[in-house]
Amino acid sequence: MQRTNLPIVPMQLDSSIAIKISMGGSMFQERTLMGRADVWHKIKILRGTLYDKETALKAILNAIDPAELVPVKYQAFGEDTFFLARNCAHALDKLCKTNLIIKYPGGDSLILIVTLGYASIYELKINLQPVLLAALTKRYDPNTKSLCLEQFHKDPDMSKILFCPLSQQRSFNHVLKLTKTAIATIQYLNLQKNELLSISPLETSNLTSIKYLDLRYNNLLCMESLAPLKNLNILKLWLDGNPLCENYSNSKQYIKSVKKYCPNLIQLDGVYLNTLDLPLIYTKYIKNDEREEFVEKFTSHFFNLYDQKDRTVLKGLYHKNAFYSMSCGIPPALAHKRNLNQYTASRNLLKHGDITKKRQHLYYGLDNILLGLKKLPRTYHDRQSFICDVMYDDGICFTLSVSGLFKTLNNSSQVLTFNRTFVLLATDDHEYNILNDQYYVDSTTVEIAPSRIGRKISFEEMVPSYFNTSEKKEILNKFIEITTLNNEWCHTYLEEAKWNIRIAISNFMKDYKSSAIPAEAFVR
Repeated sequence: MQRTNLPIVPMQLDSSIAIKISMGGSMFQERTLMGRADVWHKIKILRGTLYDKETALKAILNAIDPAELVPVKYQAFGEDTFFLARNCAHALDKLCKTNLIIKYPGGDSLILIVTLGYASIYELKINLQPVLLAALTKRYDPNTKSLCLEQFHKDPDMSKILFCPLSQQRSFNHVLKLTKTAIATIQYLNLQKNELLSISPLETSNLTSIKYLDLRYNNLLCMESLAPLKNLNILKLWLDGNPLCENYSNSKQYIKSVKKYCPNLIQLDGVYLNTLDLPLIYTKYIKNDEREEFVEKFTSHFFNLYDQKDRTVLKGLYHKNAFYSMSCGIPPALAHKRNLNQYTASRNLLKHGDITKKRQHLYYGLDNILLGLKKLPRTYHDRQSFICDVMYDDGICFTLSVSGLFKTLNNSSQVLTFNRTFVLLATDDHEYNILNDQYYVDSTTVEIAPSRIGRKISFEEMVPSYFNTSEKKEILNKFIEITTLNNEWCHTYLEEAKWNIRIAISNFMKDYKSSAIPAEAFVR
């Protein structure tokens, strides 16, 4: 882009001038400024502090659809809020057609005032590329070659600088192209909850390595929306939560329609497909979609802790009156030969006639359970192999079965299969403790080399802290007292710091010194 020599004379648009522009008035100077790509425009929302930032910005973007703009540096000035935007002539023209009055979902209206040519892009330099790149890098897992763009516009670091909903085609396209340039191979792409009406940017992104695509809880209206996937080798696809799912009366029609665009598909919405008229096979059974997030968080948290060098970090997960037992399907002689003696202390009720031995390997109470777990070799569990089934859930008691592969990390590292059944009990603080842990270990049906399961990057030992609801409330109140931030901002800082108040205060001070915190973030 060449730098123009034309001087910049800022001009203000209010509703009266916007009406003249929308009615075809010449307004030469205003139109010239609207069309310039080398300037920032300032869009002010009168009394904007009364409105939720995300809801207000979405209302503005919906009003100018299909035109697009990228709101940058949203902040408060007194009672008003404002943001910057550039290279958005079409969007400004659409705003003029609304008379700069935007209907707010709550029934009120947002009154806008636009300053055209607020600043030159050469004088006010805002580089958005590093911000996007940092957000993408943080969301990429090189071990699984997966990129999670779920609710991308809500990324806590990026959203402080710009509002980038992937529902805008230009933003979506730019993010995917940056992904292709800056990130290694991607096999799994998660696009959940981005309000997508179209996935056409996937067609031109050249991300040809994608095999697993998660499009759940978007706004895809019809199966033709999947046309951009025709040139990709999609093996697993998730679509539930989109309006298009309501267009089919039976599973056969639904599957047939999807396979027009993904002919190599082997799994749809977590269900294996087949051509032999056999019943559809679910890889996991979680009846309530809301519980799926809970299952994912619990399994990730438990096995991350279990795989640590010191398993006492599991202390906060077990109920004080919990039970734990282990059974092993490997015969003792074979286990001895394979240096797996630690797994033969099994409470297999069918193998022990002596009732005292049955009780000997049933651990009761938190301290005894941790003692039993520490006797077992250190492990690494393959999260990609996990199959989870929710067996019971009444809101108080939750029974979960998890099976998969793991490898031992002792002198004779080897791959084994496991099944673990957890009975979880809800506490008064809306958290869950493990009441019963039943552990089963066996050999794999086919020998698997340990090198096939493992991390490509090392991980630091975790020193987690456990806080219940009342403890978190105390930490939140203390953080509010120290920073004078409002409840919402304090909660965000603490969540990002995993409720480590020292880290949260450090992050707050960095943002405060760089003037990255808007005035409305503080308690008035």
